[in-house]
Amino acid sequence: MPIPFFRWTACVLIALTLIGCVSLSRSIVACPLTYSEQEKELLTVVPKGTRREEALRRLAAAGVEGSFGISRRVYYCDLWNRPNGERWHINVALLFDDTGKFYKTQVAECDIAVMPNESALPGSAPSDATPGKSPTTAADAGPSNRMN
Repeated sequence: MPIPFFRWTACVLIALTLIGCVSLSRSIVACPLTYSEQEKELLTVVPKGTRREEALRRLAAAGVEGSFGISRRVYYCDLWNRPNGERWHINVALLFDDTGKFYKTQVAECDIAVMPNESALPGSAPSDATPGKSPTTAADAGPSNRMN
């Protein structure tokens, strides 16, 4: 009698292991859409003018996960669970005004790097850099990362 029980238990354990392995293969991948395409898709889910609570409800219903920054004025969309089981890392932030209405999107993350001052490089021609000005960073051209 114990042999059939052990066979059944072994089969169940193997089946659960296979199910677990299949679910683990659903890793997060980079979104195949450009930022503009991501923005367009999210605007169909949450149109401008939508109140914050309604926007969060719509995003959750569409499978979009994210978080607020320091304040509740910027919501960073991080992950999009697609209907086909894919999980995309997305890069769009939704901005809310003082009344809690969605009014604008922007890039959620940016790379920050120090750009060398060309006049400081050996053999380079003088640039139009202002004396005493600190080196330009990539962050100067775009939004800061989750500091809103």
